[in-house]
Amino acid sequence: MKKVIFALAAVVALAACSQEDVIVADKGAAIGFDTFVENSTRSVYDPSYTNAKPFANFGVFGTVEGAELFNNKTVTGTGVGENASWTYTGTQYWIAGAKYNFAAVAPQTVMVNDVKTDVYTNASYAVTSSVVDDEKVYTGTTTLSFANNGKIDLLYAEATAEGKAGSGDAENPANGKVGFNFRHVLSKVKFSFENAYNATNATIRVENVKIHDAYASGVATLDANTDWAPASNNLILDFGKATDAADTDAKEAVDVAFACGKTYESHNELLMIPGQGASTYTVTNADNTTTTEYKNVYKVTFDVVLLVSGQEIDKYEHTIYTTFAPEAGMRYNLKAVIKPENIDPEHSQEPILFTVNEIKDW
Repeated sequence: MKKVIFALAAVVALAACSQEDVIVADKGAAIGFDTFVENSTRSVYDPSYTNAKPFANFGVFGTVEGAELFNNKTVTGTGVGENASWTYTGTQYWIAGAKYNFAAVAPQTVMVNDVKTDVYTNASYAVTSSVVDDEKVYTGTTTLSFANNGKIDLLYAEATAEGKAGSGDAENPANGKVGFNFRHVLSKVKFSFENAYNATNATIRVENVKIHDAYASGVATLDANTDWAPASNNLILDFGKATDAADTDAKEAVDVAFACGKTYESHNELLMIPGQGASTYTVTNADNTTTTEYKNVYKVTFDVVLLVSGQEIDKYEHTIYTTFAPEAGMRYNLKAVIKPENIDPEHSQEPILFTVNEIKDW
């Protein structure tokens, strides 16, 4: 087993909160990540809520003319669009001519080991007023605390309305339902690995893909924008193996040894609190002659296993420092290409060649 640490630059900035001295190989051999923002996903495990897989509850906040009406009221139900059915207890009623502001955070609770668990805490909703064209306008802002484990999505929506006089028609009321268009306020990340190791009969496996130094908690300020104050960058996100995502019901990643030209994705697609990395690492090259300081980074680690004719030959441990900075509501694919010059971080592998030195006489 060979263990060497790489350095990688990708984007930029924040404050240092940890430091570690490490030894690194010539960074010319480093595996690099290209970052793609994309709408497609093929990872086996996807923890996010979608129109096809909605949440089961949300907390709603609301005011009428700036006065509190709902304070994290639980709304339960199912479905999206025409098939949606959502209810709450303690009915409130529309007041004709009154201005309403609403906000919703989803999910409010999830089941963890058969225990109902709050997804967010310390939630509050504040409304400010201003006068625009001689008319009072209200603007709401939600703040909350969130602890991340990579597997629970967090969404937000807001709406405004003005009460109408009741029509007396139960099937066609003057005031329709308050419709929420939820947006994701976390970042979703996966990894892709392309095998460009072109040796005959050789395959690779990629295992133990992890992001270190991710944010374990943060405070979100939510209105028309999403602003995070992240904290506690001590979370390790385990993306598992690069595996075949064809079986979307697979609970565990299947070992896949993939040939040159093939690309496989991490078993897990996980959620991150947005923001630039907060760690600093001092990296010394293998000759102990120069050092480089990498600030505002996340540490990424993974193992590459080399097989020849199906037999495991060696395992190479890789560490990369990246200034990748995820943004709220965006999905990312971090793609690496494994080549002969970087599969073994200590040495660039050279091709085996043959020549004829001599033909001896009879």
